[in-house]
Amino acid sequence: MHEIIDVPSNVASFSTKLAEAGVKSVIRYYNHRNSEQLPSKALTRPELQALHGAGLSVAVVFQQRGGAGGNIGDLDARSGARDSSRALELADSFGQPEGSAIYFSVDWDYFRSSELDRITPYFQAVRNAVSPKYRIGVYGSGTVGRHLTAHQLVDHVWLAGATGWSGTAQALRDGNWTLFQKDLEKRSEIGGFIYDGNVFNPGQASFGQFGPDQALPTPRGEAVAALYKVIARRGLNLRHGPGESFAVRETLPEGRIVTGRGRDGPWLKVDIEGDGTIDGCMFAAFLEPVSGGLPIDPPPSGETRRPIDVARAELALNVQEIPGAQNNPRIVMYHATTSGGAAPDETAWCSSFVNYCVEQTGLRGTDSKWAMSWHDTGWGQDVTAAPVEGDIAVFKRRQGSSSGTVLGGHVGFFVGDSGDSLRILGGNQSNRIRISPYPRNGILGSFHYKLLSIRRG
Repeated sequence: MHEIIDVPSNVASFSTKLAEAGVKSVIRYYNHRNSEQLPSKALTRPELQALHGAGLSVAVVFQQRGGAGGNIGDLDARSGARDSSRALELADSFGQPEGSAIYFSVDWDYFRSSELDRITPYFQAVRNAVSPKYRIGVYGSGTVGRHLTAHQLVDHVWLAGATGWSGTAQALRDGNWTLFQKDLEKRSEIGGFIYDGNVFNPGQASFGQFGPDQALPTPRGEAVAALYKVIARRGLNLRHGPGESFAVRETLPEGRIVTGRGRDGPWLKVDIEGDGTIDGCMFAAFLEPVSGGLPIDPPPSGETRRPIDVARAELALNVQEIPGAQNNPRIVMYHATTSGGAAPDETAWCSSFVNYCVEQTGLRGTDSKWAMSWHDTGWGQDVTAAPVEGDIAVFKRRQGSSSGTVLGGHVGFFVGDSGDSLRILGGNQSNRIRISPYPRNGILGSFHYKLLSIRRG
């Protein structure tokens, strides 16, 4: 099963089996009252205790229709005050730890400016009541999430599984989300209940889940995946192995979003169930990246890998910025390894690239998008006097001359010494990954660069 599931029914009696099946977190509901169709939709204290007792974390979302069916009147200031009051009442009665999150549902594709303006007072009322005790999330479209984030009214965006909703595809590409409800209305083999499977944005520290005593971080790698969309007009075969000689398991329709876990030549290894297990392979040429990106394949057994080896593998992928409003999902993924999380590819990404390469080998980087952090924090050992290939070179960058305004810096991997300049393998070099010369102390283009130090982890 998926590691993060949301469920509109009581699953207390299945808690232990869910944990054994690989589930890590269960998202449940707060509301005013249950309906005849979903008589156990709301979380109860015994269920919460059972889930925690099985080692599962829990997250919560408040939904009492939530504007579904175009009923935007559910989302005015008065409703926001009433819903947040009820959510706090339940959270307090269950002992929900401070610092965890309560999501509020916007269960319709509202995208017009007039509609977004009508929703804003609802979340202003929620923010006034719930913050700072709890973090606030919104379940809905990418457009709603972007609007509320811009107004600093929510901390988390949980993208609904309706990928045709306004702004959702863009939010996925740009990394402006915490959770994505990727697989809808799955039937569990444990208990036969209906659930949705979710994936987590690695640029976030958590999605607001909690244990019995505290808010919890999300372990790196949990429910994290690269997302791809089928772009073959007649659908694309999922085969049992990487080649046309392998039998077809099923054909997935155009537009279906799948989880990628790795590559085998021109074939993408696909996880359909969301449990981290490879279910088959699909021909990658007919899959379009949606969000994130695949880490490079692990080294052969018994071999070790240096950060510069990762950088060279990324160089071979020809990673570069996408002009205009679009963002390269792989660069967004590099940013996700640093503090502040995912960011557009126009955001300086040389340090995020180095952090990504370092982390792929099991080392810890600076967790910063700031290039000079590698020097300023004293990362590793200063080996400026005797660098070798793969060490990390850090430069200060000024406008125009050695006395110009400091504009930040640049960081990349030392490849070789050409006397007055160093050859550097890095990201964001002419908007791409490449090997370029950087002066030890001199002009490159319209900037003055000065080498600060060369570091070794």
